[in-house]
Amino acid sequence: MKKYLTILLGVLFGISSCQKKEVNNFEDRKQAEKEANKKVIKALIDGGDKLIVPREVFHWIYFKNENDKNNYLKEVIKKGFVLVSSNTIKDKFPYQLQIKRIDKVDENSVNEYAIYLWEKAIEYNGDYDGWETSIEKS
Repeated sequence: MKKYLTILLGVLFGISSCQKKEVNNFEDRKQAEKEANKKVIKALIDGGDKLIVPREVFHWIYFKNENDKNNYLKEVIKKGFVLVSSNTIKDKFPYQLQIKRIDKVDENSVNEYAIYLWEKAIEYNGDYDGWETSIEKS
């Protein structure tokens, strides 16, 4: 029987929006995102995942206004991402999106789509808060 374990980037490794904002330089922030991705991938491997099975990968992005959220969503849908949920929460970035796509979870693949989503979030005045997936034991 397959065991599934959700890996939450922010919860497991304490990579919160506040911590990300402490890094001012764009390239340093980008490198911090890549390092956070490595940690999640390591947790998948430690859980017995061989990283060969493509699977649903979920992403959370937050925005200050609804217009930016909607424009971001229109942009990423063009890349095959699908809306999971859209909520309003009490926060500095109150407009929350959860999106998903079937993807590989090797380091190169994750960095390609996670950095894309992160950079688009910046472009639309948003905050990319990370990704999660299940451990797939094949």
